[in-house]
Amino acid sequence: MILFFDTSALIKYFHVEEGTEQVTTLINDPNHEVWILELTRIEFISALYRKYRAHIINNNQLKLAIEGFEAEYSAFHVELLNQAIAVEAEYLLKKYGKTEGLRTLDALHFAAFRLIAEKEDWYFVAADEVLCHTVQLEGFNVINPCRNSFQQPI
Repeated sequence: MILFFDTSALIKYFHVEEGTEQVTTLINDPNHEVWILELTRIEFISALYRKYRAHIINNNQLKLAIEGFEAEYSAFHVELLNQAIAVEAEYLLKKYGKTEGLRTLDALHFAAFRLIAEKEDWYFVAADEVLCHTVQLEGFNVINPCRNSFQQPI
């Protein structure tokens, strides 16, 4: 199985929260190939600092999560952010921003996935209901670790 992780799901691998068990199982399965967008590196750190400022994690948890991510980063297949992804994200925002509430960073992740994925073998993994629903609308398989379910295309 080829899995493309959005930051909302990937962060669960490095910080224990709802969905961590399923994300850990997916990533640790040697039969799975894990892909992320280059943007995830920046978005991941930002999300952790947000959790720190909100007192959801302490300084030690923050440090461990960042160190863990940096140690694992090279094990992931990383899709570089490029002009084609930006153009695709703009298209997706125009198509789904008004009706589905698709947001900027989510559109970038989805755009990268849409450009590289083949529908049968690829799964988009996100812990964001709006994003999952939008990806399904485009005919892709989705895994939401918070719902502990595989969702077929709509």
